Amino acid sequence: MGPTAHLVDLQGRSPVGYTSRVTTHEDTPGGAAGDEADAPMSRRRAPRPPSFVHVTQLSHLIAEARSYSQGVARADLVDSLSMGRNAVDRRLRTAVEMGLLVPAGRGMSTGGRAPEMWRFNPDAATMLALAVSYRQSTAALMSIGGEVLERVTWEAGLIDDPAAVVTTAIDHLTALRGSRPDLPAPWGLGASLPTPVDFRDGSIVPPVAGAGSGPSWTGYPARTRLAEALQMSVWVDDEVNMMALAAASRVGAPKDLLYVRVSLGLGMGIVSSGQVHRGAGAASGEIAHIQMSGAGGAACRCGRRGCLETVVSGGAMEDAATTPQVLKTSSYLREVMSEKDTIRDIDVFRGVAQGDRVCVRIATEAADRLAVVLAVVTTTYNPGEVVLGGDVTASGQLFGQVVSQALRRRVLPSTSERLRIRMGHPDDALIGACRLAADRLLSPHVMHVWLAQGSPVGVAELVTHRRQDA
Repeated sequence: MGPTAHLVDLQGRSPVGYTSRVTTHEDTPGGAAGDEADAPMSRRRAPRPPSFVHVTQLSHLIAEARSYSQGVARADLVDSLSMGRNAVDRRLRTAVEMGLLVPAGRGMSTGGRAPEMWRFNPDAATMLALAVSYRQSTAALMSIGGEVLERVTWEAGLIDDPAAVVTTAIDHLTALRGSRPDLPAPWGLGASLPTPVDFRDGSIVPPVAGAGSGPSWTGYPARTRLAEALQMSVWVDDEVNMMALAAASRVGAPKDLLYVRVSLGLGMGIVSSGQVHRGAGAASGEIAHIQMSGAGGAACRCGRRGCLETVVSGGAMEDAATTPQVLKTSSYLREVMSEKDTIRDIDVFRGVAQGDRVCVRIATEAADRLAVVLAVVTTTYNPGEVVLGGDVTASGQLFGQVVSQALRRRVLPSTSERLRIRMGHPDDALIGACRLAADRLLSPHVMHVWLAQGSPVGVAELVTHRRQDA
């Protein structure tokens, strides 16, 4: 449903234009603003922008409805939002007119008439999402509810030149934006990068001292470049934070969880009380550079030796899988090497899924080492869930089972008994990027900027705003 569609309000009045409804002050004495539509022309007042209080209440109502996948009753909204029934009715009417909430039938009766239910409409708008990984990137057109509608994947990522990657991304995102003329125009873009991001302004910060020998993304204005080229609002964050947000948005997810990404590199996202925890310097969850016992071991990209990432990461598994002895004992890895002239972490994980004994051994050893660090983190933080995602999802369930068994041996029963370990979804980065952009666009401060226009599409202030945490 587009922002200029004509809609009927909840009381069945004649159709009215959406813009005229939400730009009229709704809290005037004598009833809702819609009542003025029935007044004589001489008594009508010019529409006024909605107050910030109204927008805040509307934003909170929509957020509450999003947390109930099966729908929520008006009475429950009154209780949970601490708003009067009339205020809830008016905010609910606005949300329905916008297409963001739709009827969800009737709930269970508690003695009287079964209550009407309302749920968030995942098809009310579309979003663009960009997931840049280490070696490849994916651009997608998604519903605001997080469903991938169209996607394009290409071989380029963080180890490549940032200007080239972003330029290609803009081309693909532009094509995706026009690929479905039957759907509403995208409201905004969420972009994930597998490197620390200062969430205040979306700038890319140095991951670790002396990191990497390839092209540096540090300081590259990816967010500004995307926003200017696409003329839409853009939110950028660390890939593993996006993945953690996706996990936290699942129905039934605990309020406190850890997301461990095992791809070419290693990273961890932290969700506390339902919110992504980013830390004081965009470096929360940097378990990759915890030094293991002693100062020896392989050299790490941070310039030190013996970091966890040198033994638990896709890169470490690639090194282990390409030794002459390993290639001699695994027909699967020899075949991969013969076909591709290289072995990547995803090949090792696929070998695990196929039951190759050598790949299983490599992954099992890495999972056991990872459990040593997770035992400390889970004992300290006591999360309800640990999610393992990234390229490791191609291995099936085995990696998660090994981590679970090794971790539970190292922690107290009180920590283990309520802890669930599960594998993530391959699209968690895209889903999280979409969720982040949708959350921000539906937040009170941002919503107040675009509500009078009917949608965020084409609102110049959203393209140029510097702070993305407002």
